Amino acid sequence: MTPILADIGVPMIFPQAILMGLAFVPVVLIESFIVCKRMPLTLPRALKDVGLANLFTTLLGVPLAWVLMFILELVSTGGTALGMESPIKMLASVTLQAAWLIPYERELPWMIPAAATVLLIPCFFISLSIERRILVRRWPEQDRPVVLSAVFSANIWSYLFLFIAGSLWTVSNLR
Repeated sequence: MTPILADIGVPMIFPQAILMGLAFVPVVLIESFIVCKRMPLTLPRALKDVGLANLFTTLLGVPLAWVLMFILELVSTGGTALGMESPIKMLASVTLQAAWLIPYERELPWMIPAAATVLLIPCFFISLSIERRILVRRWPEQDRPVVLSAVFSANIWSYLFLFIAGSLWTVSNLR
């Protein structure tokens, strides 16, 4: 029988996927309203198409962002703990090891929301790429540069919302 290791860390793919699922509706609403302000679309059409684009982002983009951050973690740290002895080491631990947190038990209450917030950075770029591709195809009657600009603005606002929410969650868990 193999013992269960309680100190293997926290693979953030699971909390991140749950959080992005919870954020799905507010993100689609924010992005749809922004797109409707920038383009001549009805709100129902924007909700449907932006919702579809965000579904792909949630199902494909979030795991891809996690994999990229996990590769960055392995390359930059070699999978070793960076420590919590100083503010610099704490910052490095939660940013460079955001994909798979080292199990600093006392620090996990703030590290999990901080890592989820850090993971928004690659999610933003992947989301923008996926959503632009999908929405340019969904709206062929629209001017392509206008679609690209509208999707960029919509993503800026939705990720600003997510970043603020993640930052507030992190601060509320600091000791």
